[in-house]
Amino acid sequence: MFRAALDGSGTGRLAAARLRLTAWLHWVWPLAVCAAFITAGLLVLDDYAVTGDAIFFQRLLAINTFNFALGAADALPADDNKFYGAAFEVLPLLVERIAGLDDTRAIYLTRHLMTHLLFISAGFCCYLLAYRMTGSRLLGLFAMLLFLLHPRIYAHSFFNSKDLPFLSMFMIALLCVHWAFRKGTLGAFVVCGVAVGILVNLRIMGIMLLPAVLSMRACDVYYAVGWAERRRAVISGAAFALTAAVIYYASMPYLWADPLSRFAELLATLSRHPHTPYELFQGQYVYAADLPALYLPVWLGITTPPWALLLAGLGAVGICWRAVTPAGAALRNTARRFELLLVGCAALPIIAVIALQSTMYSDWLHMYFLWTPLCLLAVVGLRQAGDGLAALTRHSGLMRHSGWRRNGTVARVVLAALAALALAAIVAEMIRLHPYQHLYFNLLVDRNTPEYLKTQYRMDYSHSIRLEGYQYILDNHPDETIQMEWRGAGHPIWRYLEIYYTAFERRRFQMAPETDADYYVLEPSRWVVNPPGLPAPLLPPSVYDRKVYNNTIMSVTTPDLSRVDPDIADAYREISRAATQREPALRADFDFYLNDKTLTLVNEDCPPGALRKWYGLRVYPIAQSDLPNLYRERGHIHIRLYGVRFDGKCLMQAALPDYGIARIEVVGIGGFWTERYLAELRQQYAALQETEPAIRSQFVIYMADGTLTYMREDCAAADTEAVFFLHIIPSDVNDLPEGQREHGFGNLDFEFGDAGGVQYAGRCRVSIPLPDYAIDRIHTGQYRPDTGRLWEAEFAVAE
Repeated sequence: MFRAALDGSGTGRLAAARLRLTAWLHWVWPLAVCAAFITAGLLVLDDYAVTGDAIFFQRLLAINTFNFALGAADALPADDNKFYGAAFEVLPLLVERIAGLDDTRAIYLTRHLMTHLLFISAGFCCYLLAYRMTGSRLLGLFAMLLFLLHPRIYAHSFFNSKDLPFLSMFMIALLCVHWAFRKGTLGAFVVCGVAVGILVNLRIMGIMLLPAVLSMRACDVYYAVGWAERRRAVISGAAFALTAAVIYYASMPYLWADPLSRFAELLATLSRHPHTPYELFQGQYVYAADLPALYLPVWLGITTPPWALLLAGLGAVGICWRAVTPAGAALRNTARRFELLLVGCAALPIIAVIALQSTMYSDWLHMYFLWTPLCLLAVVGLRQAGDGLAALTRHSGLMRHSGWRRNGTVARVVLAALAALALAAIVAEMIRLHPYQHLYFNLLVDRNTPEYLKTQYRMDYSHSIRLEGYQYILDNHPDETIQMEWRGAGHPIWRYLEIYYTAFERRRFQMAPETDADYYVLEPSRWVVNPPGLPAPLLPPSVYDRKVYNNTIMSVTTPDLSRVDPDIADAYREISRAATQREPALRADFDFYLNDKTLTLVNEDCPPGALRKWYGLRVYPIAQSDLPNLYRERGHIHIRLYGVRFDGKCLMQAALPDYGIARIEVVGIGGFWTERYLAELRQQYAALQETEPAIRSQFVIYMADGTLTYMREDCAAADTEAVFFLHIIPSDVNDLPEGQREHGFGNLDFEFGDAGGVQYAGRCRVSIPLPDYAIDRIHTGQYRPDTGRLWEAEFAVAE
């Protein structure tokens, strides 16, 4: 009897006990993995960033949504926040209010913990789903570990409360879909509808599961045997769709006033999100709305373990092959339909992003949910690889032992060992990168060449790098009050310091506008600090660098050369001496020296506060076509200048582009027009004087080549301070933009400086391009808002 119990046979109590013990032991490993990840998460919880989204958008979204739902009509989320639901965000807010949390650090650590716990819960769901798909608990455990150990996603599971809850809920929703089709009951499909409704609330992209589930249910209706079975399929499918719609509508206050039109607006954001910043991709700067088609596939390929993608591809190919052999079999089989759903969830979003040229930024951040189906497909691929190797050993005669050859045991053991080694390698890489797992790149890119990666891709998303710099300063100057770069009383750095440091530590950082900084904390990997093709401007010497993959992601620099090695200070003195050999192009608070496409600014008697912050250098080209695409909209390139102080003087320096430069300007200091540009203006002025002006008034106005040029001799600054009005009366009023037709003229009012006006040698000149439609008359002049029109003139345009 005892032997029978151990064998699982017989009907005795020991057999029943063994079965119960075996069933319980099957849950030990996944639960142990969850416990291990939770423990590790608690230990490293405060090592990760608090992002700007979390501080300024996500928590505010939860507060506004919560208040609006309670009756505060003016609390409706605005701007970009209206595109996101708060189904997850309200949970940390409720915990915060129930627990009475008022410490900023405690509030955001709670948000980190809840985001991470949801991610681990999704990992457990991944285990359940993979186990039910394959029938193997070992494969389920592999899927769970693979899901949780994506380096970038693991780091984001702490600080990203926007994209990671969507990824986690996507896995939970897929489990609910699989469970609903296995059960086939009305209640199961209602639960599935709740999950999908919450998923769509978190991000509108989740709506793809709605037609997918309904299509699968339509197959059940078509292949149903008997009217009763068909009716149950129809009712449960309708209940699923209705539940998902109700949950989504109830959880999105933005839809309450006008559901249809506002939902259409939300759908429009799927392809053209209102986001315009640029991205660094494969060494080129491009706008987020105009990314190349390979942006998403490349980012996915270089930031995910390659063997996982290969397994996922193998699984997808196997699923598609089984779907067409025999024809139509997949439509009749629920399990095969679900596998096809996974292929669609992985492939169709990528195809849609490429086809619709969707706006993306910050690597594949908004598509992290793709990791959900890819993990499950990788498990399917691993199972297929095991079956293939087992079949190979059975028929190859490699194994003499008949049992091993028949069962393919050796092949499966070898494959399991390789999978374990691959997961172990990921763990080792994550430990090495900590806490910068979100900067993970795989071996498909060059990770060894110094400073290469950050010239090809924007590396950082969070602010953890900046805060490590502040920590370095605290640790190395324990008894000092540190003067930092002035950022204004309302700058978000105060919020970050409030989150990460105690009140005593925060008091040690002083940021006053009248005092020079002791240190700058720079993040060259986060934002572009100099235009493409130009070397970085002269930076203060570094006292601490943090590198990842041989790339500097953060530097602490000091403008005070008394804090660095004397040899370094001498090198900066030599730069200043060499640059000031000629007369300055402009004398101001800083003297401007222009030498061989290098601009050097020197203040010989540098007052306190001159180096409290960085300055913005603007370089305007003679020809706008010379500008990189990145800068054409603003009309100039922008370079950050950081200064150094020594011997009572201050120094800043930057390289200039090779093309013709019209004007060089440093915001807050001054600027000048280049001699080359002024020479061209003189030639143009001489050419204009040989033609007949359109009209003479306070300004002489010339019209030629589709451009209106205003010229004035003996021009004072006051002559350019008033606003210019320019009204274009067309020959056909229908040529006007729709919003201007009722006025009967096109309004092109402008300000002298904003329109590129130039003052030189006592003259003023500004040119305005005219619209390309036929013009009847032009009415122009200047006015001040307080005193009205100063002068006006009107003239007919000759045909």
